[in-house]
This record gives sequence, C-alpha cells and structure tokens, in this order.
Amino acid sequence: MQVFRKYKTLWMAGIIVVIAILFITNFSYVVGGLQFLLKAISSLLGGAALAFILNLIMDPVERRLRKSTHPFLKKNARGLAITASFLVALCIIVLILSIVIPNLINAIRMLTEEAPTYFTEIDDLFQKLLKKYPDLASIFKGAKIDWKQTFETILRFITKGGSSSDSMMDSTMNLVSSFVGSFVNLFVMVVFASYVLSEKERFVKDYYNLTDLFMPREKRVHLTRNLRIINQSFKSFIVGEIIEACILSSMCIVGMLILRLPYATMIGILVGVINMIPMVGAFIGGGIGAFIIFTISPTKCLIFLIFLCIIQQIESNVFFPRVIGNKVGLPGIYVMITIVVGGTLFGVLGMILGVPLMASLYKIFKDYLAEIQGRKMAKIQASKASGGTPPDGSGPAKPLAADPERTTHETEKPGKKESNPLVDETESLLHISENDAG
Repeated sequence: MQVFRKYKTLWMAGIIVVIAILFITNFSYVVGGLQFLLKAISSLLGGAALAFILNLIMDPVERRLRKSTHPFLKKNARGLAITASFLVALCIIVLILSIVIPNLINAIRMLTEEAPTYFTEIDDLFQKLLKKYPDLASIFKGAKIDWKQTFETILRFITKGGSSSDSMMDSTMNLVSSFVGSFVNLFVMVVFASYVLSEKERFVKDYYNLTDLFMPREKRVHLTRNLRIINQSFKSFIVGEIIEACILSSMCIVGMLILRLPYATMIGILVGVINMIPMVGAFIGGGIGAFIIFTISPTKCLIFLIFLCIIQQIESNVFFPRVIGNKVGLPGIYVMITIVVGGTLFGVLGMILGVPLMASLYKIFKDYLAEIQGRKMAKIQASKASGGTPPDGSGPAKPLAADPERTTHETEKPGKKESNPLVDETESLLHISENDAG
C-alpha cells in the first residue's frame, strides 16, 4: 500500500496506458458494445428527452394550478399538469397530421391517375424524335414502350412486393414487426416520461445525495452550476427552434399565397415543422411539398423549388444564427460552425444537439475565464493593500478598470479565506435547491 501511495502518479499513468491500448486493439468490439447499449436504452433516452420537452409545458401549468384556491386543483396539480402537457403535445401532432396526411394521400392518388397520361405523352414525344432524327431510330429500332403497363408494374411491385408470394409474405411480416416494435418503443417512452415528470424531485434529491457522498463541496458546486447552464441552454434552444419554425412557416405560407401556389398552408406548416432539423430540414419538407405540387403543375413545382431555395438561404444565414444564437447565448458564427461540424461528424443528430451543447461549453468556459480573472484581480488588490508587489513580480499593481460583466472579488483580509462571490452565489442556489428537493 505504501508503494502504491509513493508511486501513485506512475501507477495511474500505467493504468491509463493499458486502458488506451485495450481500447485501440479492441475498437470494433467497443463500438459494437456501445451500439448494443444505445439500442437497449434508446427507449429510455427517448422518454427522458420527451419528458424534458413536456416539462416546458408542464412546469408553468403546475405553478398556476398550485396557486389556485380550489382544493382539488391544488392537491392534484402535478397529475393535471402532466395530463395537460401530453394533451397539448398530442393535439399539436394530430393537427399537423390532419393537415399533411389528407393532402399527401390526395397528391398520391392524383399522381397514380395522371401518371399514365404523362407516360403516354413522353412516349409520343419520343416517337416524334425518332421520326425527326432517323439516326436515333436505327439505335432504338423496334423500341416501343408501353408506359402504362410499365407504370402499373412498378406500382404493383411497390405495393405488393413483387409477384412472388414469398416476397409479399416477407414484406408483410417485416411491416408488421416494424409497426409492433415502433408501438412498443413509443409506449415505453411515454410511460418512462410520465414517471420522470411525476418523480423529478426524487432525481434531484438523489443527485445531491450522491454528490454529497462522493464529491468535495467545491467540485459539487461547480458541477451543479454547469448542469444548470446545460439545462438552460437546451431549454432556450427548444424555444428558439419553435420561434424559428413559426418564422419559416409564415414566410413560406405568405410567399406561396403571393405566387398563387397550391397547398400553401399545408406545405408551409410542413416545411416549418421539419425545419427543426437545422439547415436541411426545410429542404426535406420542401421535397415533399414539391412532390405534391408536381401532381398539379410541373411549372408551379419549379417555381416553388426556386422560392424555397431563396427563403431557405435567408432563414439559414439571417434568422437562424440570430434567433438561435440570441436564445442560447451563442454568437452566430459559432452556431454555423457547430452545425457544419456536428452534421459532418454525427449527421442529423449532431446538427440538432450540437448547438445547445456548444452553447453550454461556451458559457461554462466563459464563466471559468471570468472566475480566473476575478481571482487574479483579488490577489493583485490584496497585494496592493498589504504594500507588497503583485504575484507576477511586475512592480506595483495598477488599478484595473471596472467591468460590470466580470465577477468582482472581495479583498483578502489577513487571517481570513479569500471570498469568491461567484462560488458563494452558486452555493446559495445549491442550498435553495437542496431545501426544495428535501
């Protein structure tokens, strides 16, 4: 034991090196294990994310109910607030689907009815080209395509899975199993989210108990402060995304009404909702909208695509960095960098989660620098008050200009520990949270 304590740093370095070597040599197994773990807890992670979003609705509703003078509302405030949050989310989803799905089905029906006519026109145009250019006729000699039959064959393959009964059975089983799996995952997410929302104080209390047991008070204070920053960043990001979706939907609806394009309301809402995926979400919604408009008029579809590209550039380069950046407290240039890098490394999930994570790191690092600067100022002022030289030995300390955005520190007094208002304030918040959790 004494040998271990004497060479503690060397032992720790050796353990880290061994772990790194094992990680590199078994990288494929590590990745496979992580993927299996994520797949196993994906429903729970989805439920936690759902609870976080629903809490934005539940929290103000619960506070209002607890202030009510009616005893039933006050006693059952938590349950009623959870029910209200689920109902609001369900109503929003049903409203969007009730607008999008009927129009999408109508567009597919029109496409199936009009497609044979389009194929016949293409065939006639192709035959005219063959007559006009005899050289092409020699290449495609005897080629006469029955576009109607071709389209029916393609449609039958899509809907029935081909002519083989085995492929139809396989497709049916895969569809049923996929539907059942999705339903079970959704049910688990909803149940877990309900438990999290109803017992959220218990999680906070357990967090404080664990940190009290295994962490020094100073580190616990800093960890709590950083978790508060992360929580606020994600809340602000979700609110900013909702505002951004409303802005883009309004721009799309108004522009399509001015251009007299069909399905303006439906496509505008669809583009705004799918725009929750940064940068590329509007194009996904626009692709669905372009498909629907194409069933009515290919010319209007082209106009819509040009219009969508214009408003998407305006939204991505003007509104998105400003709205999201102001909400999460992240400069616009960092928002753009985060979206590009996060999307390249982790795809759509990196685009969605990258901005609030980057905002959290930005705020934490900014507070850390402010704390270091505050301590440095306190030491300089303490050295000047005692008549000594500054800690860096650069001569008499010069007074620094007051900066209201930086944290100030009290002058260190002889025989007393240096006071750090930033830590004191965080400890005060922590004490309040502990009392609430208890």
